[in-house]
Amino acid sequence: MSEEIDQILNDEAKLEETVQYVFSQADVDDNNFIDASEFSKHLKEVYSNIGIPVPSDDDISKYMDELDTNKDGKLDIKEFKVYVEEMLKKDKETSS
Repeated sequence: MSEEIDQILNDEAKLEETVQYVFSQADVDDNNFIDASEFSKHLKEVYSNIGIPVPSDDDISKYMDELDTNKDGKLDIKEFKVYVEEMLKKDKETSS
């Protein structure tokens, strides 16, 4: 798994494909943005799947605020990409 994650992180086309896929999974209402409730639900699922402690709702809210660089209260695909890269790195660390 670690090798596969390295391939994704080191290949921009594979990374973009992964980001697009994960974004589409998280964007439940299919409006091309991830709102706070979608992000919270998605993040909790990912942390559970990776096997690391799920952050509190307050921590998730703070994390979304950090990612939401244009401060519109939702994440677009570029903002979401930062999150996907961080999750891939966390997954790699826990699977090593």
